[in-house]
Amino acid sequence: MKRAFIILLFLMVGCAPKAPWVQVGGLHNMESQDFSVELPQGWMRVNQGDYLFITRDGFLLQYIRVIRLDIEQPLRYTKKKFSKSMLPQEVAEVILDNISSDQNVLDFNLLENIPVKISGISGFRAVYTYKNKDGLKIKGIYCGFITDKWFYGIHYSAAHRYYFDKDVKTFEKVLESFKLLKTA
Repeated sequence: MKRAFIILLFLMVGCAPKAPWVQVGGLHNMESQDFSVELPQGWMRVNQGDYLFITRDGFLLQYIRVIRLDIEQPLRYTKKKFSKSMLPQEVAEVILDNISSDQNVLDFNLLENIPVKISGISGFRAVYTYKNKDGLKIKGIYCGFITDKWFYGIHYSAAHRYYFDKDVKTFEKVLESFKLLKTA
């Protein structure tokens, strides 16, 4: 029994995340990425310098991520780039192609891709489903836009069966609260 406890303790320490999780709630200014959002009470944020990542029940069940990407840099899975002259629907096509090109994304199905305003800027809102490699069906909403030399993405992903509907209103509040700190 003592040996099992020591092994469990070792695994817990060895598998601990490199960046500590902190509980959140209220206005969060991410000055390094030039945006602010209202974070939901009781959710947890991982300390990352280049994006915002929050979850309530664990990143495998649901998360909200806000990211800023330099449009000159190629995307991870397609190596495509954005350009300043792209229309919001063209931007959506590039990001959706990148998501569907991820080898961990199976049976990608686009449900909706519409234009929206985010913080007063023309962007897109895409809703989709896919299965992960374990067969779990995931539903996601990806909203984004380009301003200046940056792509901003506000992304919600959750297990389709229960968690998506449970927390989609929370995502909508985070999205509505999104503001750029400086005007482009």
